[in-house]
Amino acid sequence: MSTDLSTPVLLRRIARLEATVGRLSEDLGTLRSAVSKQGLQLPRTRGVRARGAHADAPAADTLHAQASGGLAGATARGEAARVQWVKDGLVVPGEQLAQAWGLTRQALAPAADRGEIFAVKVGNRLYYPQAFLGMDREAVAVICRALRDLGASEKLMFWLREHGSLAGKSVAAALEAGTALVKVERLAAAWARERGASRVAAAA
Repeated sequence: MSTDLSTPVLLRRIARLEATVGRLSEDLGTLRSAVSKQGLQLPRTRGVRARGAHADAPAADTLHAQASGGLAGATARGEAARVQWVKDGLVVPGEQLAQAWGLTRQALAPAADRGEIFAVKVGNRLYYPQAFLGMDREAVAVICRALRDLGASEKLMFWLREHGSLAGKSVAAALEAGTALVKVERLAAAWARERGASRVAAAA
């Protein structure tokens, strides 16, 4: 990203980044909750301390730091988070999902193209939500189609989150407890609309 930009342009870009960071922070809370419920210990983060160390930096330096190198750092952190999803068992390889559903691994790609499932790419491999394993394929397809064209990470957050409208349960747990599929489908559609609107607002 070029740093030869006017302050208003930089400020608009920072506002967009802050909106994205807000959503990512919310998603991080969901992931941490899911991992903690599996009895796993999370590493301590140093983000707060790092922010404190630079709290007195001049505004111009802060603008420059955010305008240059921020994207590369965010990309690296995003990839590290995906690797951690694999380690924590939140996503599983295609072979595992195919076996659970009685399919060949090759059959997953057409289903993804139709929007019936989705995968997150970690390294050079595709991984699918662990929640899919014990679910009916058609139920998964109905919910995934309702999530429309959201990114894979945003879709995964929907599956991991404990939703208030589902009595504080995740999607898979709510369906297992007897929640009507149509209710979850409506919630997925609302989630997609909300996330889509946030993206449009951040880009404005």
